Amino acid sequence: MAGRDILDRVRKALGDRYDVITAVGRGGTASIFGAYDKSGQRVAIKVLHPELTVSVAADRFLREIRYAGRLHHPRIAPLLDSGETDYLLWFVMPFVPGETLRQVLRREQRLGVDRACRTACEVLEVLTHAHGAGLAHRDIKPDNIVLGETGATLVDFGIARAIATSGEDRVTRSGFVVGTEEYMSPEQAAGLPEVDARSDLYSLGVVLFEAIAGRPPFSSPSAAAVLDMHQHHPPPALGSLRRDAPAPLVAAITKALAKPPGDRWQTAAEMQEALRPFAHTG
Repeated sequence: MAGRDILDRVRKALGDRYDVITAVGRGGTASIFGAYDKSGQRVAIKVLHPELTVSVAADRFLREIRYAGRLHHPRIAPLLDSGETDYLLWFVMPFVPGETLRQVLRREQRLGVDRACRTACEVLEVLTHAHGAGLAHRDIKPDNIVLGETGATLVDFGIARAIATSGEDRVTRSGFVVGTEEYMSPEQAAGLPEVDARSDLYSLGVVLFEAIAGRPPFSSPSAAAVLDMHQHHPPPALGSLRRDAPAPLVAAITKALAKPPGDRWQTAAEMQEALRPFAHTG
């Protein structure tokens, strides 16, 4: 669907609730629109891509994201609203000022070790809270980490899980993989049904590796090749890609990238404790 066509469609469907201003972009699962609610608050409206809309059970998808929306943490962009209108599945989050980590890495290629670790620790603070409530994000990647004046905010919490659990095998048949292959844990890459909190720690390990090395550990023009690498290939030596990375930090990230979940950090708090000495705030 052309960008202008879907913008007009979203305006028509949600005009009684929101003043939809512009199309912002297209993410892995949804098209994003900038809008204002009736109180004047700036919000982001995300509309699930059509190929996903036909592959998920709408009522279950909405129930799942509303369940995740019960999480309350200052570093989580909360779910404000959601629904199905005119065959559009949509959800609304507050506009989060700042740049995504993806935008920062495109400009700077890599971060200072301290800034990268500080960002990771802020994300781990969120994951400690969410995992304690029994919820994993399942799509940790630079695009879902917004860096603002107060640090990192995690967006799209619960969306990947909602797609996976509401789509079941219909999502697989449609050819859509839930998640982003460069940041998938081995168990996600293998399509295993049981994905727990340790998958998020692996994905954050990939993000941190990229932020420090200037490239993700695994990449290829072929998505299938990347998924195979996550399952079967060791990551490249981080110390050879970033000479000023302290050896204990390299070891901590390497542990996060272990293939078997049992060999990784077992909790976000453990991983945060290992990274904290390198996240200088001075």
